[in-house]
Amino acid sequence: VLCTDASKLAVGAVLQQQQKDELVPLAFFSKRLEPAQTRYSTFGRELLAMYLAVKHFYHFLQGRDFTILTDHKPLCYSFTTSYDKHSPREARQLDYISQFTTDIRFIKGDANVVADTLSRRELNAITTQSDISLSTLASLQEDDPELRSCMQNSALVLKRIPIPSSDSTIVCDVSTGFSRPFVPAPSRKAVFQHLHSISHPGIRATVKLISERFVWAEMNSDIRKWSRECLHV
Repeated sequence: VLCTDASKLAVGAVLQQQQKDELVPLAFFSKRLEPAQTRYSTFGRELLAMYLAVKHFYHFLQGRDFTILTDHKPLCYSFTTSYDKHSPREARQLDYISQFTTDIRFIKGDANVVADTLSRRELNAITTQSDISLSTLASLQEDDPELRSCMQNSALVLKRIPIPSSDSTIVCDVSTGFSRPFVPAPSRKAVFQHLHSISHPGIRATVKLISERFVWAEMNSDIRKWSRECLHV
């Protein structure tokens, strides 16, 4: 099963396998959209997410029967309508996907949590879906000695970014092209627990998932340690 999703800035997907009565994540994919791609229609972006995910997982999917799940219902009827109704780009992408599967099914947005999270790296995308508060992080940053040290001696590009729907700002690393909030020590375990609990991915996948969205010193070591502890529970 391949679940895909798109936001206005990025696309995401998770490859899953049915084991007993549940779907178990095998691998993750996310990619930031090019400026021109952000101007695609919703259908165009959702189709692009599907197309890029199939290309990315090509070696896993070739020669196998699988289903694609999307929360954009019009995509489910893509192969039963004439290609004339699509742009040349969309027709090419649909043709490529059809070489692997035409089994596209609808999944409600609130059930497509992992792919949705992977596609949304905006500053408030994850924090507004959890108990992680940007305002709380910003408040903790004010007297954080580690952050002060990083501001003076760090390879990170730290800047104050306005918090959406607020008069406050939060310090983020912008070196990757996304705004990654710096997480003070008291909130790090909460950030880990929220993102790891989405699907309990493996250690490397958890590191990627969190490090693409947040930043702190020695975060890879912390995430690996907590992931191992989770595996032994």
